[in-house]
This record gives sequence, structure tokens and C-alpha cells, in this order.
Amino acid sequence: MKNFSNKDKLAILCFLWNEEKNVSELMSCSTISQSQISQYLWKMKLEGIVESKKNWKEVFYKVSDNKILEIIESLKTIFEK
Repeated sequence: MKNFSNKDKLAILCFLWNEEKNVSELMSCSTISQSQISQYLWKMKLEGIVESKKNWKEVFYKVSDNKILEIIESLKTIFEK
């Protein structure tokens, strides 16, 4: 739940909600720095919240925990009203 108390980590999870993205793509849809995004992703990967796959030089991330996806869906439903 620590990831939901940090607005930047929550934003990253929301951006990864329905598709995988690399760090550059996450930077383009947020104001979070490259180093901060990379650090958050590394920590969330260690926690088992996101997973990564390498495609040549790029690393793509996606949410790996279905419970997190359900929480994000619920939050989107609440705030899109």
C-alpha cells in the first residue's frame, strides 16, 4: 500500500494500468524525472508489483499483480465520475 501513498508511484501504476511502457514513455506522460521513474520501477519490481521484459536496448514494464490492477480500476471509476 506504500505505493498508493506516493502520488508519483501511483501515477506510474496508472500509466501502466492497461499497457506496458518503457521509461521514456512514462516520462512523456508525466513530470517525473527519468532517474526517479527508474528508481520507483526498480523498487516496485523488487516488491513484485511490476515486471519487466527487455526488448533489445529498451526495458518495458507492466503491472504484474492483478490485485493492483483491480485497485487502479476502482480508483479510475471513482475519479472519472
